[in-house]
Amino acid sequence: MSPSRRVLLSLAALFLAASSGWADEQAAKDNAKNKKATAPAKDTATAEPPRFREEVDVAVEAPGTATDTTVLKLPVPLQTTPASVSLVSAAVLTEQNAVVLGDALKNAAGVNVAPGFGVFDFFTIRGFDSLSNGLVLTDGASEPESTFYPTYNLKRVEVVRGPAAFLYGANPLSGAVNLVRKQPTTGRYADLTLGYGGFQSFEGALDANVMSRDGHLAVRLNGLYQETDGYRDGRDGGFRACNPVVTWKPNDETRLSLNVEYVRAAFSPDSGIPVLGDTLATVPRTQSYQSPLDQSTQDLYRYRLDFERKLSDRLTVRDKVYYTDLKWDSDGTLINGAFPSPFGGFLVARSLVLLDDRQKLFGNQAEAAVTFSTGRVSHTLLGGFEVSRLNDRFNQDVAFLPLVDLQNPVDTTTSPVFTIPQLGLKGDSRSLVFAPYVADRIVFSPKFQATVGGRFDVLDYEDPGSGTSRDANKLSPLAGVVYSPTPSVSLYANGGSAFAPPSTQVFGPREPETSRQFEVGTKVSFLAGKARAGIAAYDLKRENMAIPDSSGLLRQIGDQRSRGVEVELSAELPSDLSAHLAYAWNDAELLRFAESIQVALDPPAFATLDRSGNTPAFAPRHILNLWASKRIAHGLSLGLGARYVSEQFIAEDNAFRIDGYFLLDAMASYTKGRITATLNLKNLTDREYETRGFGGYSAIPGYPFAAYGRVAVALGSRN
Repeated sequence: MSPSRRVLLSLAALFLAASSGWADEQAAKDNAKNKKATAPAKDTATAEPPRFREEVDVAVEAPGTATDTTVLKLPVPLQTTPASVSLVSAAVLTEQNAVVLGDALKNAAGVNVAPGFGVFDFFTIRGFDSLSNGLVLTDGASEPESTFYPTYNLKRVEVVRGPAAFLYGANPLSGAVNLVRKQPTTGRYADLTLGYGGFQSFEGALDANVMSRDGHLAVRLNGLYQETDGYRDGRDGGFRACNPVVTWKPNDETRLSLNVEYVRAAFSPDSGIPVLGDTLATVPRTQSYQSPLDQSTQDLYRYRLDFERKLSDRLTVRDKVYYTDLKWDSDGTLINGAFPSPFGGFLVARSLVLLDDRQKLFGNQAEAAVTFSTGRVSHTLLGGFEVSRLNDRFNQDVAFLPLVDLQNPVDTTTSPVFTIPQLGLKGDSRSLVFAPYVADRIVFSPKFQATVGGRFDVLDYEDPGSGTSRDANKLSPLAGVVYSPTPSVSLYANGGSAFAPPSTQVFGPREPETSRQFEVGTKVSFLAGKARAGIAAYDLKRENMAIPDSSGLLRQIGDQRSRGVEVELSAELPSDLSAHLAYAWNDAELLRFAESIQVALDPPAFATLDRSGNTPAFAPRHILNLWASKRIAHGLSLGLGARYVSEQFIAEDNAFRIDGYFLLDAMASYTKGRITATLNLKNLTDREYETRGFGGYSAIPGYPFAAYGRVAVALGSRN
């Protein structure tokens, strides 16, 4: 047994052993409470307003019918938020057996997901990819780029579509994803989950919570051990993760929380199967063209220290100190194309990319939220200041690998490999950001509200190794209005902009890349708030993209546009039926775009080709996702999911198109006392489909039919 598995099982045994005592103690306390006279109910009309960042978990949160979100940093009900926001609850993540962030994002309208090279989460929002247009946050603090995000400790996932730089700064040109992690709560309990399934996949997870008798101190621990052999040859990997959280509440007005997380993700890279012209090579779908040197290991440490103090009924201050350390060591084979062999058949050209990357992000967010009135107009005003420092030291080398036969790829690669200095990259950059921001929710009347905000980023970037330095000052505004003719119907419109720092490789003046969006929509609540529906129409444009000119030099002359309509419907009906539907129609186009392609290997030579008018990669026109579950009598629950993704291109040259596909999933669970057994069936029809590879020369076959079983044991009490 591996050391990490022994640690996880030892922690599980410790909490399980303590849980029986916790349950007895809690039962005695409950009996004592029942003997006391109940106090008069508090008048809800005079109750104090809710905290701006409440940390109490909702264990049975419905699939998508939550009423508020923290992604906008204001206590705005989802019904009157002037933006398109999706919420994916922990209940849905559990029902669907979601493993990584990409599994969760399938439930959000307008989001296409795929594995990035098999070793990180990659997605597109409204036709714009996450690497250069999106931002991932953990509890409101930005994350380093290109990592896997396991879902073992998530309370919910929040997706805000459209420019989000007005609160979070650079990079969210098309949207932001906020991972809300589980926090300490009331009760003393421990949940242990063990799972096993297709492709020798094993999972062990722990969720345990302890609270002191006076309620001032609480501790929560989430842990994960997961390993899999993978569907394709040589695609083994897994996670090791641990997330302890300590919260101290000396009184009702003060909260201090320390959150520490370690995640180790070790997976083998995967470039997929080569493309031959406009078709995928006819080879076994499990066949791999990776070298025996391929490996990828990410070690990530997250530290968050949150302080909140309610100074009065109208004023709350809070501060977040965050530090994230990512170490990424990766050697991955890329497919550079398949070419006719002089002896018949085809040969596959490959290269090996060796990456050693270390990112350290340190920052602080200081905020104050105040409520006040000016005449008959009420305000909820948020003011904050963020300062951060990102150090990114990396070394990337490229080596050519021996050609292999398409049908019988016998690899003769040996270590060490000889790298090509002309293709290598090295960096040791430092980025400083100073950014004040403000947002104001203005309520003119019960029928008319507005939200306005903006953030001013001052960026100072230096890379002594390349002699590169740049400064950028950028204001990112957002304005939205909401009209509610009735409490259950809201009409909204918003407009905003966002920015991303310019590439260090741009020749000539460097200006931030920008995006601008205008959106209109409506939200409807019905069935006494148990069901919600929304529809949004948007126009989003990205400008100042760095693309090569006719001479091959990178200049900021590129543009991309995306227009579309999104529909979401969520309901939890009295008949114990929960359903969530998300549909998006998107029309994306590269207005001005060019790329450099390699036309010779030795010496390396490149040519610039115009791709203007083409469709961006992985921007399908239609995406439909449906998940429904029903609790049946005697502890039985059933679930069914469907996902349709229309055809999509794998690269900006639009030479190869992935066919559209339709997938069906199913779930069945049975609860008896404290034990719940769950069976998930993925890709019921065993449909063959492809997802993103790396570049325009390959695609990765999707997973075939597979079954996964889990047993969860719940001990203790959550009261």
